[in-house]
Amino acid sequence: MRKSLSAVIITILLCSLAGCKGGGLAMSYGSADISTTEDEHVMLAGFAARTHLSDGIHQHLYTHCLVLRDRSGEKVCIISNDLMEISPALSDTIRNLISERSGLEVDNILMHNIHTHSAPRCGGASNVTGGPNRAWKDRMVETVTENAVKAIGGPFKPFVLETGKATTSINGNRCEKETGPVDRDVYVARFLQKGKPVVSIVNLACHPVCMGAGSYLLSSDYPGIYGKILSDEWGGEVFQLTGAAGNMDPAEGTKRKEYAEETGRCLADSLLGMSFTRVPSKGLLRLVNTTVELPFQIDTVTAEAVSRHADSLASAARTVFPRFADDVMGWKEEILERFQAGPVPSRLRYHLHGLDVDGVIFFFSDGEPFCEYQMEARKAFPDRTIFFSGYTNGQNSYLPSERAYEVRTGYEYEIEQMHVYIKAPYPLSDRMPGIYREGVIETIKETIASE
Repeated sequence: MRKSLSAVIITILLCSLAGCKGGGLAMSYGSADISTTEDEHVMLAGFAARTHLSDGIHQHLYTHCLVLRDRSGEKVCIISNDLMEISPALSDTIRNLISERSGLEVDNILMHNIHTHSAPRCGGASNVTGGPNRAWKDRMVETVTENAVKAIGGPFKPFVLETGKATTSINGNRCEKETGPVDRDVYVARFLQKGKPVVSIVNLACHPVCMGAGSYLLSSDYPGIYGKILSDEWGGEVFQLTGAAGNMDPAEGTKRKEYAEETGRCLADSLLGMSFTRVPSKGLLRLVNTTVELPFQIDTVTAEAVSRHADSLASAARTVFPRFADDVMGWKEEILERFQAGPVPSRLRYHLHGLDVDGVIFFFSDGEPFCEYQMEARKAFPDRTIFFSGYTNGQNSYLPSERAYEVRTGYEYEIEQMHVYIKAPYPLSDRMPGIYREGVIETIKETIASE
C-alpha cells in the first residue's frame, strides 16, 4: 500500500512539473520561411510612393503556427505571418486549404499578419499571371498551408504558460503626435516545455513601418529585430501579434532600416528585464466566433448612391490629388460591376474571435482598429490578461475611433477615402465605433462566460 501511494505521489509531482496537471492543454508549433529568393524582385506592400521592385533582403519573413489542444482533442490554430495584409478572400482560401488537408474546422483557424510594410504585395496587378509577385505568392500560400497542416498534426506535448506585461517608448499616435491617445503596454505570453520557452508571443500596438517608402528591402521591420534578440536570450522562437495599431506608428515615423534596428533593440531592452507569472493549468481552451454589422454612411447602398458619391469625391479631389480621382473612378467601376452581379450588402460584416487559454484571453479582429478599442477592452476586464490582435483573417478596413471622427483633421484617409482602396461599397458611418466597441466587449464577455 505504501509503495502504491508513493508511486501516485511521484506521478502527480512529475505531471505537475511537466505542466500536465489535471489533464491540461498540449501544444504543437512550427515555423517556415516565406521570403523571396535572393535574386527575386517583387512589389512591396504598404507605400504607394514606391516606384520599383525590391532590391534586397534585410530580414527574412516567416510564418509561425501555434496549435493548442485540450483533453477532448479540440484544437485551435493560431498563425502569424510576417506579411502586411491579405484580403478576406485570400485568407479564406488559405484557411480552407489548411482545413481540407488537416481536418481541422476552418472556424478554428485564426490567421494573423503583423502588418509589416516591407513584405511583398499579396494582391493587385503584381500577382496576376506573369506579374513579379506571382511565383512568390504561390510559394507563400503553399508554405503557410503546409506549415500549419504539419503543426496541426502534432506531435503535441504539455506546456506551461506564463504571461508578463511591460511598457515601451517605441510607439506614438501617428496623426496626433502630441495629444492623441497612445497605448504603450506590451504583453508577452511564453509557452514553456521542460522549463524553457518553445515559443513566445509579443503583443503591442505599433505599425511595423520604421522602414518607409524610400526602402526597397524585404523585411519584417522592428519585430524581426527584437524577435531575434529575445530568442537568443530566452530560447525558443518569438513572433508578434500586432494589436490595435490603426493609429499607432513608430515614435519617429518612417525612416530606413537603421531605425527599424534601433526600434527593435529598444523594444527588446524593455522586455528582457520583465517578470513573468505562471498561469495555473486548468485544461481550459474555449474559442468564441462572433460577427458585427458595421453601418455605412447611408442605410441602403445603391448603384445610384455609389455613382453620386464617386463623382462628388473625384471632383473635390482633382485640384489636390489628381491620382486619387483616378482611383475613385476605378473603385466606382468595380462596385457598379458588383451590383450587376447581384446584391451588394449595406453593412460591413466584421468577424471577432475570443480565445480563452486557461483564463488568459486572446482577442482577434479583422481589419485595423484604433488603439482606443484595445485600451477600452482591457479597462472593461481589469482582472483579465487580454492579448488584443487586429489584422486577422483578412484586412478589410481601418476602424477609426470616436475621437477620430470628432477631430477629423489628419484622419481624412481613414474616414473618407479608405473605402476606395479596400473596395468597400461606401464609407463607414460615425456610428460605427459604438457598434464595434460593443461587439468587442460582448465577444470577450461570451468567451469568459464559456468557462
